[in-house]
Amino acid sequence: MSDWAETARTRQGLYRFFGEAFSSPSQDRSELLAGARLILDQRDLDRFAFSLEWRRLGQHFPMEIRGGKLEVEYVRLFASGMSGALSPPTESYYRVPAKGGGIAEFVADLQREYRGMGLAAVSVDESPDHLTTELQVMSVLCGQEADAWEAGQEVLAGDMMEKESQFLRRHLVAWVPAFRRRVVAAGPSAFYGDLVNAVHSFVVHDNDYVAVLIGRAPSI
Repeated sequence: MSDWAETARTRQGLYRFFGEAFSSPSQDRSELLAGARLILDQRDLDRFAFSLEWRRLGQHFPMEIRGGKLEVEYVRLFASGMSGALSPPTESYYRVPAKGGGIAEFVADLQREYRGMGLAAVSVDESPDHLTTELQVMSVLCGQEADAWEAGQEVLAGDMMEKESQFLRRHLVAWVPAFRRRVVAAGPSAFYGDLVNAVHSFVVHDNDYVAVLIGRAPSI
């Protein structure tokens, strides 16, 4: 596997990991994340700027979910209820006024953007603007980039990197910092505090990292 493909595969795995981590907790998901973390740790993540936050998050695994505490914390922070979530993990909450029907239009535009990138619904459980969904979109794009490198299709790989960079700038980088501030203000548990710090650091770093890669990649 070329260095370009390997880098794309690593990023694909990280986006998949974080997407799963922001889904509703369960023992099966915890075990899946623990296994994925061990695999990702073999990819020399210490060379990346977000490695400190990644290592801190890794101290929580393996993690026992039984007992309900993590589920209660997830609902308190992220799930809609009678009084609403303290820190909704949806892009529209941070970027669109609640009144005037703008949220529905924003979500519809995002769905059209997904279709324009050739992506079907990535997550059937969450809304198109949910953090889990957007992280999964980036995972799919990185996977398609890796496929292109492995097939020797450098121009296509470059096109995928451009899509990744555009999606990061238009969406994740535009609202994840505000989401992180709101989670921190809510006084999260140690796990979710470290998780939101890690995903914030990763997204911000990856935005800069992809821009550098685009400037260096062959045939782009």
